Amino acid sequence: MRILLFLLCVVCASAYSQQTAQSLFGQYQNALYQIKIIDLESGNKSSIGSGFQVDQKGNIVTNYHVVSEYIYYPEKFRIEYMDQSGHEGQLQLVDLDVINDLALVRKVELSDEESAFPIASSLPEQGSNIYSLGNPHDLGMIVVPGTFNGLKKNSFYQRIHFTGSINPGMSGGPVVNGLGEVMGVNVATAGNQIGFLIPLAKVTDLLSSQHEHPLSNQQLKPRIQQQLMANQQRLFSRLKNQNWKTASLGKASIPSQITEFVSCWGDSNANNKEALFLSVENRCRIDEQIFLHSGLNTGGVELEFEWLDGKSLGQHRFYAFYTDSITGAGAGNKAGKVDVTNYQCQEDKVTNIHGVSSKTILCLRGYKEFDKLYDVLFVSATLDHDNSGLISHFTLAGVAKDSAQTFTKKFMDSIEWQ
Repeated sequence: MRILLFLLCVVCASAYSQQTAQSLFGQYQNALYQIKIIDLESGNKSSIGSGFQVDQKGNIVTNYHVVSEYIYYPEKFRIEYMDQSGHEGQLQLVDLDVINDLALVRKVELSDEESAFPIASSLPEQGSNIYSLGNPHDLGMIVVPGTFNGLKKNSFYQRIHFTGSINPGMSGGPVVNGLGEVMGVNVATAGNQIGFLIPLAKVTDLLSSQHEHPLSNQQLKPRIQQQLMANQQRLFSRLKNQNWKTASLGKASIPSQITEFVSCWGDSNANNKEALFLSVENRCRIDEQIFLHSGLNTGGVELEFEWLDGKSLGQHRFYAFYTDSITGAGAGNKAGKVDVTNYQCQEDKVTNIHGVSSKTILCLRGYKEFDKLYDVLFVSATLDHDNSGLISHFTLAGVAKDSAQTFTKKFMDSIEWQ
């Protein structure tokens, strides 16, 4: 009997959810749009996403990454929308929030009857039914029921954890509560019914700080740099003031948990009986990065430590192997020569506050569009033991020079012998 009642509850809940989804779609479909980036030369679409209208002035919220091609190359593209009836129109970019992957666009021409989504005053309770709307795979607008699971834990960039399917093309679409009020924006999926949404507060921040007039083409990249600079300052100020936890790795003590939003993993070759040396690794990183365009991500932080013990190799063979291991480090983010300069590197020998001596290589490459930001690559190898040693490596993406210098000093001084 209990099983029957449970099944009836499930069926009723499913039916109610379906009914709500259909009602929402019918009520707000005229405020949902496909957002298209049009290549001016071919006249055809280059990429698509979704968007939703928020007022009677024709303002539409979407994802930054949906319109990023236009933002980077405004002379090559234009932004258009298509509504449910197939009517198309041109959009102009009003404002952007590159850190939270949001953009505000506005209709160039308004109709006599404009529809808009209401904005929620707060997030729903955890476990509540919510509904993701969007245009997956260019198939037309749909509603996907799901569950609100609260804000993602241990994350520097706030995201809502959504149980439901967010498919390509739904980016920038609204996520609403049962009343049809917007409480988030589709942004990414991790597969297996795990989605991530930009929360309500970031949407209201964008709407409250919007410019009265659309940004000109000349204002776009300075606006991005301003936001990137403020974000990296906030991130590295937090890392600087955090008390870094440490852990043992071989004969060394290293930083293992520098903050709650940096995840760490470990590995070793201890089970390889044929290995001529012992390798023990600890790797930490921020899981999120900031999307600038299809060829450039930034905002990442990665730390790697490897303890090498090669007593069976002998001193000279170990030294050669140890030296080769230093050269394997690379950039931690996606970037091409169009966006960044070549690395400029400086080698040195340093002794930190704990008396640990190391050979260090510090490399910086500048962002061509953002003159105050750099990618940083750092590698060090300890010099205090003949047949063993610690290789330490970090990469930072999109940081100011003073942030890089402060982080490098704290990183080096956090290493000591047990």
